[in-house]
Amino acid sequence: MSSALSTSPTMSRSLVARLDREWRVLTTRPAVLARAATWHLGVPFTSLDDIVGATGYWARRDDRVAAGQSVADGDAVLAALLVAARGDDLAARVVLQRLLPGIVAVARRWARRTGGERAALDELVAAAWTVVRTFPVERRTRHVASNLLRDTEYHAFVRSTRRLTVLEPTPTHLLDLPVDTSASMDPADELAELLAAARTLTVRDRALVELLVAGTPMAELAQAMEVSVRTVANHRDAVVHRLRQAARELSAA
Repeated sequence: MSSALSTSPTMSRSLVARLDREWRVLTTRPAVLARAATWHLGVPFTSLDDIVGATGYWARRDDRVAAGQSVADGDAVLAALLVAARGDDLAARVVLQRLLPGIVAVARRWARRTGGERAALDELVAAAWTVVRTFPVERRTRHVASNLLRDTEYHAFVRSTRRLTVLEPTPTHLLDLPVDTSASMDPADELAELLAAARTLTVRDRALVELLVAGTPMAELAQAMEVSVRTVANHRDAVVHRLRQAARELSAA
């Protein structure tokens, strides 16, 4: 079974093609397979392609039928991979390979709204990496692959759109209402304390936050910073974690 993906002409030299080349190098490398053996997946394999197949994905329908594998079997293997992926980039990479056909399909659906298939794909792959590393598989044990794809689409495109609603101006009629003075802290003071608590952010961190709030696509950020989309995503997650921690400390004070 091969995990090679067919790509459209606009994607022929894109991230998908690079990931596919990387996969072909990894899939039968002895050191890689020895590392995969430590995940205790409960299935035999001689390549990473075999592991992807064991999660329920087969490039050809005949291969799937021949394997005689149930959806529950695939979910169990994928769940074990996700647990390993929390601390192992290689396991996360295997899950990403499992999701790539679906990610490509989602990218094509969003292409017109995101500046093309490549831009959509970059956003989705960055989001998928975060979703894979944090997916609560203990609570969501069924239809794991489809849930991963759904979460990836949400994190890449839907959540960011919803966040922008907090930037809308206050409706005019609300400006005539009396101010509620019962709050324990003035909102401006609370914001000032939060910003003070977040002073550990570097200049680069603050610049990243400003660009993300402005809705700058992940691919543009990566190009401007001359790093990979994955690096930007990891940097974003670290900054968000620190801001959330500052907010929690402030609320507990």
